[in-house]
Amino acid sequence: MESKQQDPVSFYKNLEKEWNKQIHSSTNSLTFTKAFGKAVENHLDHVVIQQKIINNWLTVLDIPNKDDLAELAKRKVDCEDKLDNLEETTYMLNIGIKNGHSQLNKLNIALREMLCFIENEVKDLKAIKIKSLKNELEELKRLFDD
Repeated sequence: MESKQQDPVSFYKNLEKEWNKQIHSSTNSLTFTKAFGKAVENHLDHVVIQQKIINNWLTVLDIPNKDDLAELAKRKVDCEDKLDNLEETTYMLNIGIKNGHSQLNKLNIALREMLCFIENEVKDLKAIKIKSLKNELEELKRLFDD
């Protein structure tokens, strides 16, 4: 005996096709389009009215609205950007200060070495000067002694 039942998949596919035909036939008309347009316009009118009522209540209760929160979020982002810039600037300044400090240390070492060199040169010059003065004095002594 053959069963008269259809395959469930094909049954639902046929049912879907039938529903689509009926939906298409009932919505594919100028009357439906106009009625749907009016319904959308009415809905939008109600949405605008509700928005005005909500904004009025928010104003009366001194509660921030969506625009206030958006502005606050924008300011927060701006402040974060400024903080990031300041952080970057201070980082770069610290690097510059460290480099400057390192160069100052090198300069300080070089100046100490130069000072030692100059002090030694001055000592040598004084010693040479004293020696030459002694020689001149001895020469003068010999001249007077003769």
